Amino acid sequence: MAGDKYRLVMNAGPNPGKVFELNMDSMSVGREAGNDIVIQDAEISRNHARISRRGGTFLLEDLGSTNGTFINRQRITSPRALAPGDEVGFGENVVLSFQGEGATPTVAASGRQAATRQPAPPSPQYAAPAPQYAATPPKKGGNPLLIGCLVLIVLCILFLVGGFIFDYLNLYCVSPFNILFGLITTCG
Repeated sequence: MAGDKYRLVMNAGPNPGKVFELNMDSMSVGREAGNDIVIQDAEISRNHARISRRGGTFLLEDLGSTNGTFINRQRITSPRALAPGDEVGFGENVVLSFQGEGATPTVAASGRQAATRQPAPPSPQYAAPAPQYAATPPKKGGNPLLIGCLVLIVLCILFLVGGFIFDYLNLYCVSPFNILFGLITTCG
């Protein structure tokens, strides 16, 4: 393992193609300058994750990040081992591939070579959280039926007030009430 080189290569994010050599036993990942691997992206927490070497294995651990740490599109909640070809995601925007040189597949006791790992799936497309929709704004204008009823009520009130005024002042021979009563009785 001493001669092996392991690295993370950015597939998607602020610097596609950027290589981060994993040359220490423990490396921190985040957007804050004090981290061993600094990635300037709004989806990455200041102290997002840690990559640790334990014997011949690299472990990836989320440090309570807001937007999550992923291995092959699966969000991790506890330290998980990395294998060459794994896709590592930090938040929604940053995707890296875990690569290693000099790593040989294990040989089974029978002398046959263990099954080879399938190529990694295409870059993951992490789904954005569902947007929070605001309440639907009220429609401009109103209900035409309600407006029509209100207009009819206002006209009736005006007719009644006008009738009282004309009847009180005796401005004409026949009061509007007599006209209205006459219309109602002739129609009905």
